[in-house]
Amino acid sequence: MTVGPKLRYFFSQPHQPFFALGLLNAVLFMILFFLAFKGALGVDARLLHSYSMIFLVFTNFFYGFTCTTFPRFSAQPPIEGRRWMRVWALQLLGTLSLLAALALPMAFYAAVIFTLVGVALTLRVFLEIYAAAPEPRQDQYWIVVAFGMAGLSALLFLLAQIPCESCRRGVFFDYAVGVGVWLYLLFLPMVVGLRMVPFFSRVTGCEKSRGLLPLLFVGLLAHVILSNFWLRGLFAADLALALGLGREIWRMELPFPNPDPLLWGLHLGLFWLPLGFFAGATVEFFEAWFGYASLYLPLHLLALGFLTTILVAFGTRVTLGHGGAQLGMDRFGAALLYLTQLVLLSRLALSLAAGYGSVSPWFDISATLWILLWVGWAVKYGKILVAGATR
Repeated sequence: MTVGPKLRYFFSQPHQPFFALGLLNAVLFMILFFLAFKGALGVDARLLHSYSMIFLVFTNFFYGFTCTTFPRFSAQPPIEGRRWMRVWALQLLGTLSLLAALALPMAFYAAVIFTLVGVALTLRVFLEIYAAAPEPRQDQYWIVVAFGMAGLSALLFLLAQIPCESCRRGVFFDYAVGVGVWLYLLFLPMVVGLRMVPFFSRVTGCEKSRGLLPLLFVGLLAHVILSNFWLRGLFAADLALALGLGREIWRMELPFPNPDPLLWGLHLGLFWLPLGFFAGATVEFFEAWFGYASLYLPLHLLALGFLTTILVAFGTRVTLGHGGAQLGMDRFGAALLYLTQLVLLSRLALSLAAGYGSVSPWFDISATLWILLWVGWAVKYGKILVAGATR
């Protein structure tokens, strides 16, 4: 079968099909979560939201980045197209399986199995590259560890759904989300961001502290464990992470505020790391001592403030740079970064409203703004992503 030039271009670089699937899923699964939360779909809204966001939205973006950058970090040739395309096909099958699970719950098992196989194939490729890479290999090691945590999280999601009268399935689910969010979804972009943001900003002579990444991993692991046992200890762990990350980013002396919207977005996303952990520690203080219910606010402060902000900026830079367009974000792109902060503020308002026993209208507003963010990005940069700037 002959493949047309447009399709051939679309599959010529790993970030293009992965980003496109991530964009589609970011909109699609937020709409479905909205309907499930409102009771219009007879499915578990928490399961749908957590699994889809971790493995079918952000993971697609992660594959797009790491399949390009991991070989470069390691001074190795690019990954063969046939190898990353298998992972993309598995992600597509995982998406279709989760959609099928809306009507046929057993299809959820297939979605998880496709995810696990994709993670396993990715780890196999990355371990081969890691073994061939010259020293130093610290960043590559922790990227591999983060993907290992993705596999563990997917396995825990699977165990949480297996019928078992004597099993504490809720514990499996809590740890599936905890490992998936803190040790994968947030840790992986920390590893990449703490390396790439100073590089893009042309900051020299300020290497990461040697023990930073293992300490971050231990701190995040403590967060996962303590969140289920000791809220007061959780407050202390997150406060320590906030102070440690704040000190590290302060040492970078990033040129902020920056007139370049791309760099401004990357810097802002990185600054949200200590800010998010500090705000999360503050929320956890009130949860532990006064019983305040925050509706997962610390998680969303980092997932929106750090992860989504830096993803919009990184994704735009990669799309423009690899698509042959002029490297620079215009006013519309800058507006998307501001919109990301509005999504965060609306989610903050949702948690505050939940403390008083209501989520209206902030749930509707935050979900709508999230959808507008990714639709807006697709409208502005989707053509470059799919066909390139000059095609």
